[in-house]
Amino acid sequence: MGEARKFDIHGAKGGEDKPKTPTEAPDSLRSVAIAKMLIAVGEGEFEGTPTARDICLDNTPLQDPQGNMNFPSVKWEWRTGAVDQTSIGGIPSVENETTISTELRSGTPWVRAITNTQLSAVRVRLAWPALQSVDSGGNINGYRIEYKVELATDGGAYQQVLSEAVDGKTTSTYERTRRIDLPRATTGWLMRITRLTINQNNNKISDTMQIAGFTEVIDAKIRYPNTALLYIEFSAEQFRNIPAVTVECDGRKWQVPSNYDPRSRSYTGIWDGTFKEAWTDNPVWHTYGITTSDRFGLGRRIKPWMVDIWELYRVSQYCDQLVPDGKGGMEPRFICNLNLQSKADAWSLLRDISAIYRGMTYWAQGQVFTLSDMPRATDFDFAYTRANVIDGKFTYSSASERTRYTRALISYDNPLNNFDTDVTAVTDAKLQRRYGDNPLEISAIGCTRESEAQRRGKWALLTNSKDRAVTFKVGLDGRIPLPGYVIPIADELLAGRPVGGRISAVNGKVITLDRDTQAKPGERLILNLPDGKCEGRTVQLVSGRQVTVTVAYSVAPEPELVWALDADDLAIPLYRVVSVARPEPGVFEISAVQYDPSKFAHIDTGARLEERPISVIPITVVPAPASVTLTSSYAVNQGIAISTMNISWPAVNGAVAYDVEWRKDGGNWIKVHRTGSTSVDVTGIYAGAYLARVRSVSAFEISSIWKSSNLTNLEGKVGLPPAVSFLTTTSELFGIGVRWGFPPGAEDTQRTEVWYGPANDLALATKLADLAYPQADSRMQQLQAGATLFFWARLVDRTGNVGPFYPVGNGVMGQASSNADPVLELLTGKVTKTELGKDLLDELDGLQDQIDSLDGLKGYDPEATYLKGQMVVEGGRIYQAFVDVPVGTPPPNGAFWLDVGQSVETANGLAQQVATNTADITELDGVVTAQASMTNALRASARDDSGSGAKADALKGWASTAAIVEESKVRTTAIEAEATKTTKLEATVGQNTSAIQQTSSALANTNGQLQTLWSVKMETTAGGQKYAASFGLGLQVDPSGVSSQFVVRADTFMLLNLANGTPVSPFSVSGGQTFIRSAFLEDGSITNAKIGNYIQSNNYVPGVTGWRLSFDGTFEMNGNIAGIGTMRLTNTFLKFIYANGVVGIDLSL
Repeated sequence: MGEARKFDIHGAKGGEDKPKTPTEAPDSLRSVAIAKMLIAVGEGEFEGTPTARDICLDNTPLQDPQGNMNFPSVKWEWRTGAVDQTSIGGIPSVENETTISTELRSGTPWVRAITNTQLSAVRVRLAWPALQSVDSGGNINGYRIEYKVELATDGGAYQQVLSEAVDGKTTSTYERTRRIDLPRATTGWLMRITRLTINQNNNKISDTMQIAGFTEVIDAKIRYPNTALLYIEFSAEQFRNIPAVTVECDGRKWQVPSNYDPRSRSYTGIWDGTFKEAWTDNPVWHTYGITTSDRFGLGRRIKPWMVDIWELYRVSQYCDQLVPDGKGGMEPRFICNLNLQSKADAWSLLRDISAIYRGMTYWAQGQVFTLSDMPRATDFDFAYTRANVIDGKFTYSSASERTRYTRALISYDNPLNNFDTDVTAVTDAKLQRRYGDNPLEISAIGCTRESEAQRRGKWALLTNSKDRAVTFKVGLDGRIPLPGYVIPIADELLAGRPVGGRISAVNGKVITLDRDTQAKPGERLILNLPDGKCEGRTVQLVSGRQVTVTVAYSVAPEPELVWALDADDLAIPLYRVVSVARPEPGVFEISAVQYDPSKFAHIDTGARLEERPISVIPITVVPAPASVTLTSSYAVNQGIAISTMNISWPAVNGAVAYDVEWRKDGGNWIKVHRTGSTSVDVTGIYAGAYLARVRSVSAFEISSIWKSSNLTNLEGKVGLPPAVSFLTTTSELFGIGVRWGFPPGAEDTQRTEVWYGPANDLALATKLADLAYPQADSRMQQLQAGATLFFWARLVDRTGNVGPFYPVGNGVMGQASSNADPVLELLTGKVTKTELGKDLLDELDGLQDQIDSLDGLKGYDPEATYLKGQMVVEGGRIYQAFVDVPVGTPPPNGAFWLDVGQSVETANGLAQQVATNTADITELDGVVTAQASMTNALRASARDDSGSGAKADALKGWASTAAIVEESKVRTTAIEAEATKTTKLEATVGQNTSAIQQTSSALANTNGQLQTLWSVKMETTAGGQKYAASFGLGLQVDPSGVSSQFVVRADTFMLLNLANGTPVSPFSVSGGQTFIRSAFLEDGSITNAKIGNYIQSNNYVPGVTGWRLSFDGTFEMNGNIAGIGTMRLTNTFLKFIYANGVVGIDLSL
């Protein structure tokens, strides 16, 4: 054998070539859109220019802190808003883009109406989400779509302005923009875009075409003076959508004091009252700018001299003072960083900005005042005591516990979070321990600092917790304190000792008071001075009622002026004036709230609050009486023995009144009226075991615990009050009358209790009324007709003992009247008194004056004068004088005549059409009335004779006339408004007339009267006899209640429906009788009934169940269930039959 050989073996598939791999063409369509935005940042001239680090796109700055550009292709320009600023080069036109996103299909062109004739061009943005096709080999290629744009000017024919195609491939959205120049137009243009290539509607071709957007273009370079502008331009490659653009910059310049440096917040020298333009974030000068600016504020109504700028200057310094920021540094107390983006009510905006510095803005005495809750240069402005207040009365109040907030949640704009809103919380632990957690949500307007937000929350919680309010009335000195003033109130009833009054005499620094006081050296004597100011001086020496002060007052005091004494152990409480009203001439009502000057340091630095005592009256729990004793006594009054229980107790120190209650034999406690003595008597007691309890009440309405007596058996009247002697009811219209009698021995009755119920069960009854003795009747009104109720009554004596019910068990039945006659008479009387009833019953004479006015219509007479409202015919037209017309002034003179219609007349016919409008405003006895009306009339007449139709009185002889008149009227005053519309159709032939009138009206006034009415009235006249029919809907609301009606006036009232094509009436009223074909009544009351055939129960089965009464006198009665027997009754027999048919009893003639 030879050497082994190696063989290479190969294999291959036979019978087919190798398949070709499908290919995809690269994208050939790519769009790069450039976004250009011109943003109006704000009104007025801004200070400075922002940097690229201050401008953000979707919260990302253009430049990072290291100086690298995050968006290299972005371009931007800034304009400060100066009057002479230049236009921005990148914006050669004014554009307004609208997003459309509508698919354009081959069979449906897209049409847009353009009405703004100031436009220079429009720009259409077309988009293709994807554009590609797949051939039979699976290769992905591009696709071509042709389209055209046409334009129609001023309603003319469409002219083609663009015809092109998109040809290529894209797998992502491809956009292109085309500018269409607009020719001159008077009314506008119509633009139509048509897809010429038919939609394929299969999954091998992606050919969706969209109208993405539409931009209106005005070619103009505009500077936009007094508007700060930011222009920004960027490529759409970096953004899927238009990004949000934000810029952080210094705001507009405001009027600030000329000696003020807003950057360093320093004030140099003494301010002379002049201003300069500068940027500031001090909210006070924002308030001043909004108040006085005539471009966007109140400057057209409020001038700078009408603003108290000196108080603004003082408040602005308070805003600029440095306070701890909570992080070891210092910061201004209040700043305002506010972007006002929409129109707002002026006073609401001023109130919101004033809230930044805890202030208020108000108008008084011809000026705008702005105040802040801040430490004051003087402690107080004007003092009040019981001596200078009307009736010496101060009324105190405070908020409810539900509004005692203990935690504040303050929203502010956080610059560390791209100025998005964040919330910080402030909690008062002391208030939370007392009232629980009650949060208050605050939106801190213009606040961008968490520390300032917390100060605002602290101020809100602290001010809200000190919420004692006071209201009082004074004389003409009420003009002195304005809202925001701080006033001390010396109320000796609250203080517990004399702390205020009037001066008796003055001798230099020696002031003689009008009453004894406990004044001591070192305390402060507060006086109202003759110039309206209030000052306090330290007391140096006290000798009786003479008080010597250390320093003389700035103005010499005078007798009868008010004084108040502020001591270390009894301070005069301070209040801030909230409002001053004048309820009547010479009287002012002042409302004020508690003011605590120590809170400001607590808010800024956390300093301890100083609580000064304002009353020496001890606020402690008053003790209960030491004991309570019960005794009884007897007396004879008019022959009747009366037992009296005496409840007594020893006096309690500090108590001003006592509450007393007692009960007998373990019954309910009976309260005696609060008394100031140490005993009470209860007369007319019954024998039994009595228990009494007493508690003390202090001057502050603080009550002690109850002190009870020992259980004591007392002799008295034996038994309970007797029952009533009788109880009867009477039937009344929509009501039931109840009467009862008092038996002998019931002379000590206090009241009668009347109970009622729908069922004859006392346990389910409800008390109707407590009626004082000796009243012995009552009426229950507003019931349904035929309503059935059951009644019981019992007596209660003067000591509270309750007698038994009468009757025992079953009550006395009472039933409201079910007689239909008086009910119908009552309803008829009520309806006829309403406006709807009056309208339906009145004769059909509405608009007759308007129809008759056409009868006497004559041609114009040049020798005659015409009054306002008169009409004439001239040249086939009807003219109405809208002012008095002198002689020789024929129509159609537009200064005197108004063309209101047309008149066409021949010898045998006349046709007229008139349309008039009137409007008027009048004043009578101080009442201004505005009213307007509109009348439209059509009239046609004819006759057979050959008389001259040109005669002025030719209408008198017309044989037949047809007229349609419509009148609409509106009328309004300060207290009433009314609208009415009436339409009348009338046809007359000889002496016979047919007419129909429809009226709609609505009325409302301030007296609570509301009224709507809609009616249709028909009337005919034949042979001198009138016939009428009418119906209407009415709704009337007045102080007596609400009344709605649907009323028909007719001889026959019928409902019709079709049953198998045949008219059938299920219900009809004719000749005063009602006919019903079939009726189902759940509950009915019938005074008299006539049976034509039979009446039976709904479960009647002959000889098995139910009952039946026939008209022939046969009465059959079975049980509720089958098999328990039958009873039959006729005029000749009575039979009782067993269930098996056997007669058990047969009573027959």
